[in-house]
Formats: sequence, structure tokens, C-alpha cells
Amino acid sequence: MDILIVGGAGEIGKYLAKVLPPKGHKLTILDQAPNPLWLNENLPLTYLRGDISDATTARDAVHGKDLVIHLAWSFADDPHTIFDTDIKGHIHLLDAASSAGVKGFIYTSTATVYGRAVVHPVTEAHPWLIGEARKPLYALGKFTAEELCKHYHKTRGLHVTIFRFWWAFGDSIGGSHLRDLIRKAVNNQPLELVRGAGGAFITMADLESAVMLTASRLVASGQIYNLGSFFLTWEEIVKIVVHLTNSLSPIRFISPEEWRGPAFLSEVWDLDWSKATTELGFAPTTSAEMMLSLFIESMKNCITDVQKAAVQK
Repeated sequence: MDILIVGGAGEIGKYLAKVLPPKGHKLTILDQAPNPLWLNENLPLTYLRGDISDATTARDAVHGKDLVIHLAWSFADDPHTIFDTDIKGHIHLLDAASSAGVKGFIYTSTATVYGRAVVHPVTEAHPWLIGEARKPLYALGKFTAEELCKHYHKTRGLHVTIFRFWWAFGDSIGGSHLRDLIRKAVNNQPLELVRGAGGAFITMADLESAVMLTASRLVASGQIYNLGSFFLTWEEIVKIVVHLTNSLSPIRFISPEEWRGPAFLSEVWDLDWSKATTELGFAPTTSAEMMLSLFIESMKNCITDVQKAAVQK
């Protein structure tokens, strides 16, 4: 397939850039960022620097492609950026893909569109409580993007599929709250948690698997799928951090009613991906033990990054 990844300069794009070309796929990455450092690995792909808020850029990038994977998003909290840039670019990309007749369009959304998890496990039928999301403008923007995808599927026949997931990781793992916990652990400060809070992580390998399964199945057209690989609580994550940093930090549990910390650390995102399993044949590609091992390796790299940043300050 001739594949375009929009917003592919980050970790997901980096992983897909390593695994897709060796499988015979022609790959183009479009991102507004300068060439990322990992491109020095001489990967067989085309890297285009451009912004999809420009309609011509979106149209030219999509031309001749079989599959578009849309990862781009600003993650801004400013409504002007979300709707003047993110959504505008999203519409340009949907227009271009519809006009070009691409065979597949995958939009990566987020579990945040559910707002706040009130039914467990969280299936695709969970209500949209956008106003109760920890980042309501982000949730509103992503929900709007999803609705536009469904509109283009219904009115213009675009073969679009929407993925919702909580947290993807590869060689390393992002997240400001995780890095805050690491910094506290390194400094032996108390680590406060809500017992049972956590979420469904997805490995890069499983995300790639979902992409390929979706691209080859027409049943996925117009559908929304939760994705995940395994569930970890913040307690389990913090114990890994404490072990890897040789921290003396005490772990303190706070009741949900008394919690005053970030909402992200108090929520339970136990995503149910059984719909993807039933309709696409999606399943974790490795054992639970191997996934945990991969997670620990990504945590080691994240801790190293945090420690390097501290030294540079």
C-alpha cells in the first residue's frame, strides 16, 4: 500500500516508519515539524514538512495514497487553535481524502471523548460526558473531529475508521504527570495515589496491528473501535518507578473523595476492546509478561530522559 501518515514526526510515526516499509509498504510522512532526528536512520520513506491547515498541502500529500493515518493534533487548550487550526486541517484532510478516493482513512482519537468513565468497563457505547472531561476543550475538539469523520463517511463514502485509546507507548513513554511522579521518586518525595486508578495501555506493535487489520477489512468502514493491550494501575506504575529509581519515596493512598491532585491520576480507564476483537480479529500480539517487560523498558528510557533534563537545568 501507498500510505500517508499525517502528524507522523512523533513516537507513533517513528514506530510505523520502522515497521511498515520492510513489509512492502510505500510510506510518506507529513508533519509541520522539521525532520526528526530518527530520520537519520536512513529509513526508506518520504518526509514532507507542511501544515494541513493549508488545503493545497493536504490535497498534494493525499494524492495517489491508498491509506491515510491521521495522527496530527496540537493538544492545545485554546479554542482558537483547536478549531481554527486542528479542525480546519482535519476538514482539509477529509476533503482531500474523499476527493482522491483513498481506500482507507484512520483517525486516531482518544478515550477522553467519553469525558469521565462512569460505566465499567468502558465500551464504545459509553455516554459522551465531554463537559466532565479533565480537558473539556480537548475532548470537544476530538469529538468534533470524530463527528466530521462520520459525516464524510455518510455523505461522501469515505472509508474512515476511528480508534480510541488511552495511552500508547513504544521505546519511551510520554506524559507530564508520569514525569512529575518520576521527579518526586528521584527526590524521595511522597507519592500520593488513588487506589485502583489506572488505564489501558496499548503497545506500538498492537497499534500497528490494528491499523493493518482495519486497512484490509471493509467492515471497519464507518466504525469506532476502542483499542488496548493491557491494564495497569497507577500503584503498579509507581512501584515500577520506585524500583527503577531506587527511591525511598513512601506511597500514600488518598480516597477519591479527598483527592485534590490531577484528575488524570484518579480516573479508571478500563477500555473494552472486544468490538475490535470480534470485528477485526484484533488481539495483543505478545504475552502479558512480554508487554510488561516492554513497558518497564519504556519506563527506563523515560526515567533517563527526566534525569538528563534535571542535570541540564
